[in-house]
Amino acid sequence: MVGQKEVCVKLARLFFRLCFLSGRSFRRCLRMLRKLLLVLAIFFSPFIVFLTLVINREIIHYLARAYWLTALFPAAASTIWKDVSSNWFTMGFNQAVLGGLLTLYGVIVTVWYYHTTRQQEVAEKRLFIIEELLEELKRNRRVLDELSKHSSCSLHGGKITFSVGAWERLGADVALLPRRLHMRLSVLYACLGECSSWSDFQNRRATLERIPDVMAELNRLRSRLSKQELDF
Repeated sequence: MVGQKEVCVKLARLFFRLCFLSGRSFRRCLRMLRKLLLVLAIFFSPFIVFLTLVINREIIHYLARAYWLTALFPAAASTIWKDVSSNWFTMGFNQAVLGGLLTLYGVIVTVWYYHTTRQQEVAEKRLFIIEELLEELKRNRRVLDELSKHSSCSLHGGKITFSVGAWERLGADVALLPRRLHMRLSVLYACLGECSSWSDFQNRRATLERIPDVMAELNRLRSRLSKQELDF
């Protein structure tokens, strides 16, 4: 029975690991597909607009030759037919199409460049935030380790000081982090800021002892952002 349980546990671990790897590969494929679709949309958008304008021109030609329009609105049909049959219409249409396509392509390239640059700036800012918080949490973890080794009697002056300067200095920029991580950091730093005595430390000890978990999550996020920056 014990051997069967161990085999089942190993199989379950292998299954969950395969699910995790396949999920990560699936997300990577989705990111690549999204980038490919974006490039194709940028490249083919002028052709799509050109086809739309050509279809509109053919609709105008159809309206100019339509019998029902001639019967209902003879004056309008005659005017449309004269304009459509003239060289001015063809020349003006071609100029309008060329100008519109150039403008559209310029707008698309500008928006794409701004979006890409913005993503890069946000990624760099997130990495900076993570580095600042990790440095501060390392100092707080050392304080936590020292407190765990001592009792309230050996605590010098009864005063506990945790570092929260980086959190206060970063301010609203911390909201660039994922929501769940931001919530955990908010709760953690609220406890760090309120912990000034041994009794405060004991009341908030369960939350403060999660500093290593938060640091591990920050390290995972930093690794993921670094890989994305290299892919970029």
